[in-house]
Amino acid sequence: MQQPTQPSAASGSWTDQIQARFRCVLSDDLSRWFDDEIWRSADGSVGNRFASAIPPQELIDEAPTAIWPALMPCDFLPILTNTMGDWLCVRIAADNSAGQIVHWYHGGGDWIPWGDSLAEAIYFDHVRHKLPGSRRDHAISAGSASDESDRSCHRLNQWAITRLEHRSASELEPLSGLELAGEMIERHISQAAVLCQMVIDALENPLLSDDALRGLDIDDPEQLQRGLFDNRLMDEDWIDKVVAANVSRQQVLDQQDWEAAMRYCRRAIEFAPELGWAWDVLGYGEEQSGNRAAAIDHYRSGLNCSIFTDQTVRVRTHGFCGEGQKFSAARLMTLGYEPCDSVEQGYFESLCVPSASDRRDRVREHFAALAQQAPPAQAHELWVRAGWDLGAEPMLAFAELLEQIAVAADAAGRTGQSELARTHRNCFRDRYGI
Repeated sequence: MQQPTQPSAASGSWTDQIQARFRCVLSDDLSRWFDDEIWRSADGSVGNRFASAIPPQELIDEAPTAIWPALMPCDFLPILTNTMGDWLCVRIAADNSAGQIVHWYHGGGDWIPWGDSLAEAIYFDHVRHKLPGSRRDHAISAGSASDESDRSCHRLNQWAITRLEHRSASELEPLSGLELAGEMIERHISQAAVLCQMVIDALENPLLSDDALRGLDIDDPEQLQRGLFDNRLMDEDWIDKVVAANVSRQQVLDQQDWEAAMRYCRRAIEFAPELGWAWDVLGYGEEQSGNRAAAIDHYRSGLNCSIFTDQTVRVRTHGFCGEGQKFSAARLMTLGYEPCDSVEQGYFESLCVPSASDRRDRVREHFAALAQQAPPAQAHELWVRAGWDLGAEPMLAFAELLEQIAVAADAAGRTGQSELARTHRNCFRDRYGI
């Protein structure tokens, strides 16, 4: 990173410069982050904390090096990293506002909102090792986000807590587990991220240790993952080998709380219907309860979510579908679903293509064709789906996609998203020479 500099008097504050660069409106939270130079406190990541900030002068470059073009959605502007390849990004909305913070995982492109403000996201990072389901963090060993690494980020933590004092965040400091999670939900702090943790925890079975099961030398890893997601599918012999003799099969199955998981998912879709993991778990819960019509409705809603919102490894739905396939699509195929609408039928047929690369190519072409006939706002959304519904094939397709996204966003008055898409295009050109 370049040596941090002060904004010049002629150019205005960092907020003024960033807003002019991206034709957006920063939230007060982000303005304070940049103008009060709180970002200087994030001068190095410790453990798994997001504590290494991008200086604002780097963000306003023509092609900021922090952006991962094509892999990172083109409405994301990264501002904090854990130095392990993962990012907290500002998401610019259709109304040109910039406030929501999302976690983007480099090892597959999955993303999930961590808060409607940067303070919420930093606070979630501060407490997530104390929340239920923390064992299932992306590719991070349990305990890596320890109290010791958290203490090293004291200034960031205190800034977030102070910014959230209208929600009495300081009162939550002694809490942990479900009590902390429940209070964060009630106070509207990082709701989507917390609810995902709670779903993971509800389906986690402490009696079925991952390490013990791996020690059985199971030939079919996908069958194992299906059994870990839904213990009712677990081979009885496997359970007998890893569970104490005085523990019954029913006691093992009772460790999973599907009712709670579905309750958390219903709460999530109320304010974040774009998140695939919530629809996936809801649909599966209804399917296993024999409610086929309800399951199909939920899975159809899941089809409308990007595959990068399904948290498939953390929630453990990846044992049911092949590479680059949506869980919702795989379940609908299993249920023999046949769309009545011609547009949905064309899309569903594309999702059913066996080859992962051909499937991505077909889906890209499907949404690109729709976008070419749509009014500006809808066209913008369809071009985005062409790139990030499944991920586009081939990679060079993103050159045209980013250009089309920028043009459609401009026509729709979405200036912030247009400028950021053009910036991603600049980064794509710099990185790949295309």
